[in-house]
Amino acid sequence: MFVDLSRIDGGRWEERFFIEPASPAVVGFEPEIPEPLVLDVEVRNPSDGTYVVTGSLSGTVLAPCRRCLKPTSIPFDIPLRVVFQEGRRDAERDDEPGDDDIVWIERGAKRLELDEQVRDLLFLETERFPLCRPDCKGVCPECGQDLNVGSCDCTFEAHDSRWKALEGLRSTEPE
Repeated sequence: MFVDLSRIDGGRWEERFFIEPASPAVVGFEPEIPEPLVLDVEVRNPSDGTYVVTGSLSGTVLAPCRRCLKPTSIPFDIPLRVVFQEGRRDAERDDEPGDDDIVWIERGAKRLELDEQVRDLLFLETERFPLCRPDCKGVCPECGQDLNVGSCDCTFEAHDSRWKALEGLRSTEPE
């Protein structure tokens, strides 16, 4: 998905993109995307060679609850702000301070690619380990019973084998 810079009129342009679940912009994203995501952008051109892209990425994804594994809907509305700047060759701008928030583009570029920014927003800003509800009880580790539906008859002793090596130290008296 890209912004055609020739369409910017008067230093400003707005566009709405619908990102389909099979789009290359979301390849590798693990939660299921049941319906197209919406990317609203506004592109401003405050000076020659500088483009400020603002907007939001919104939609809903489905991921398993981290306790009971039921599909959980995760709505989101993530703000977007990216500065694209026509620049020098990569070798000339290496290690310059303050350049972390700038995406460098070639001089005379005709369009701005947004796939990488959308992918970064999804991967970094959506909940990776959601809960279906705050009081989710999860599943029994012995039989797999969903404890939100009802209890089970399993009894088990919580034991952490990592402490076994230290148990012998409890009974020894210091000399």
